[in-house]
Amino acid sequence: MPSPRYYAGTKKLPRENQINLRASAEERAVIDYAASLVNKSRTDFILELAYNEAQNIILDQRMFMLDDERYAAFIEQLEAPLENTEGRNRLRDVKPEWE
Repeated sequence: MPSPRYYAGTKKLPRENQINLRASAEERAVIDYAASLVNKSRTDFILELAYNEAQNIILDQRMFMLDDERYAAFIEQLEAPLENTEGRNRLRDVKPEWE
């Protein structure tokens, strides 16, 4: 699996794999126009948006299975004032692997 650092900052890794897709003339025209508005090639535009959306979907796949009592305790902890600011700062400073 390729490294998740493909679009981190301005660093781009070499593209070694091909992805094929079909689009209608209208879809292609809209994509080309939007890409031109942000000064990107069609490939860069599509790949960057698809990659970012894939990351978001992966990051959103977190499920908590809790009974009513544990759910209430979880919500109570989420809503409680933060006491461990040092831990929060350490957590905030952790950068995702793709950055």
